[in-house]
Amino acid sequence: MHFKEDLFKFSIIYNIIPLKLLLKLSKKNIIFPFYHFVNDGENSLVNNLYKPKTKEQFIKDIQYLKKHFTSLSVKDLKQEKSNLDNFGFFLSFDDGLANFYKIVAPILLKEKIFCINFLNSNFIDNKQLFYRYKVNLSINYIRENTLSIDQIEAINDLFDLDFFNKEDICTLLRKVSINESNILDKLSKILKISFSEFLINKKPYLSGLQVLKLKEKGFDFGAHSKNHPRYSQISVKDQLLETVESVEVIKTQFNLDDSFFSFPFSDDGVKNDFFNKIKSKKITTFGSAGLKDEDISSHFQRIPMEYNSIYSAETIIKGELIFYIIKKILNKHKIQRD
Repeated sequence: MHFKEDLFKFSIIYNIIPLKLLLKLSKKNIIFPFYHFVNDGENSLVNNLYKPKTKEQFIKDIQYLKKHFTSLSVKDLKQEKSNLDNFGFFLSFDDGLANFYKIVAPILLKEKIFCINFLNSNFIDNKQLFYRYKVNLSINYIRENTLSIDQIEAINDLFDLDFFNKEDICTLLRKVSINESNILDKLSKILKISFSEFLINKKPYLSGLQVLKLKEKGFDFGAHSKNHPRYSQISVKDQLLETVESVEVIKTQFNLDDSFFSFPFSDDGVKNDFFNKIKSKKITTFGSAGLKDEDISSHFQRIPMEYNSIYSAETIIKGELIFYIIKKILNKHKIQRD
């Protein structure tokens, strides 16, 4: 990821290369860009995790994609529409945030762009909060407020520290895993912040009613696990439970015909054994490794469009294509699982 971001920083050099030439050299005719959130000025949810595009930057991305590619629907993907006269892009959003309903959907409808939104079954209707968003809210509070001596001492005890430094605490918080969520709950009591009140007041996730309204407007939906764990940190048994149960909940709740699933974080650590075991479920799955080739015909790697810095769609897409061509020369362009 670091090398790829370094490559993006030199886009002034490679953006002069025609996109069609890179697509021809890579032999790629469909790309899979994905996002989570578009910043409309209210960004307390992800501002310490990554830098989302503004509404204006997102519109520019979409218009760039629309200019050079054909927007593909779920139906197109099911029909294996790989012999396009033009190049195609399959757009998706992860995490099922209400931001999609308020900000993103109107843009996509205006631009006539298809999109699938992947939902965490435990988070719909704001029932629970993703642990990384708890991290973000905690960092916001620590950075924006003066803490009491009692709070500082309690935080030092929680993290087993001798000295208190706000940025050190923020760094430690970013490293917290889903299996350490109790740390975040203990910290919330020290800071006197309520995640449940945040869910009630801010409603960061899509409601079931909003999902149905979006479905009526032509948007598609899939699952994104139950509670967004990192699959490399859980057992195959838990990987299967998170996947199959979330897909079944989403399909049943929203009366969906097909099974679609995107891996939370990434599909790193997911072995062939997992894919063999879900084969009978006929679930189309999506990773986030950028442009890479897959041996599994029902699994697609997507291109992340959000980083710690803002890069245009042109920079990211051309950078991914160049990176893929380099990897292909080095025979590193295929996903290795076992």
